[in-house]
Amino acid sequence: MARNLKIKLSDPTGLVVDGSALLCPNPEAFYSKAYITSDVVDNFRALPGVKSKTKLAKVAFDDLLKESTCSFTADNSLLDAIEIDTCAISALAQICRFDLEQSFLATQMASGSNGSFEVANFMAYYWDEMAKEIGSEIEQIRWRGNTTGETSTFLDLCDGYEVKLKADSDVVKVTGTSITSSNVLAEMIKAVEALPAQLKTKRGSLRFHVASNVALAYELAAAQGNTQAYITQSLGLSFLGIKVVVGEGLSDDTMVLTTKDNLIYAFDAESDEKALKAVNLEDSVAEPLLRTRANMKVGFYFVNPKEIVFYS
Repeated sequence: MARNLKIKLSDPTGLVVDGSALLCPNPEAFYSKAYITSDVVDNFRALPGVKSKTKLAKVAFDDLLKESTCSFTADNSLLDAIEIDTCAISALAQICRFDLEQSFLATQMASGSNGSFEVANFMAYYWDEMAKEIGSEIEQIRWRGNTTGETSTFLDLCDGYEVKLKADSDVVKVTGTSITSSNVLAEMIKAVEALPAQLKTKRGSLRFHVASNVALAYELAAAQGNTQAYITQSLGLSFLGIKVVVGEGLSDDTMVLTTKDNLIYAFDAESDEKALKAVNLEDSVAEPLLRTRANMKVGFYFVNPKEIVFYS
């Protein structure tokens, strides 16, 4: 079911000013953290424009070919559909004027206690960092989201692929182990060998989603077998002609092998996480706060469970 929940990106009291950011010579540049990102278009089947629920239809045929006779005997075909649901989530953050006045940004703020407290270069950086953090958290929900409330974090907002793959008995399961550069090739071969026969020759359409620790182990193992490129250059992430995708939100030692179009990413609009709306409450309720909000819908599904190998 759709859930009206919130991603909370900041302390409830707003932007917290660290001691290192107190009044001092004014920096002209900002630094940032590393964010988890995902190439959605090339590695998932994107389903935009889903505000609440939709259905994805398919028709299935069994045993179409018959012996040629004068009689007509046809087996049943099946028109089916899977329901795609989305989770409604919001990203919330706020800045207090008085907190900013105690930071190095004070020297760039307009004079007077009632002037504008939006410092242009800082706010541009602030919006950019917030949009990246939203994308990073969605990527983690994509794989490890679990609405049973086990983490008490943003991961509880929506079910991701991992919890759904574990629960589906039709998904091809491969029991995993702790991945190292010594065993990663053998473990990836296990996943490939578990593929249904009809997919083993369609490697160009397959995607090997692997956790970041698996990707690193694979690069190390591949480099050890390639003395010409050993360490000096990055090797392309491909395994037996299958594109290897680093699923940075995946749990460690986890791999998912399936076709590109089998994993569904449903959302309302692709740019929702960047459509940040800011409201200055000084102009309405006389509170010295600048509040920012972004609303979005996300949902994670798969179409053909029998065509998915889940290594965990």
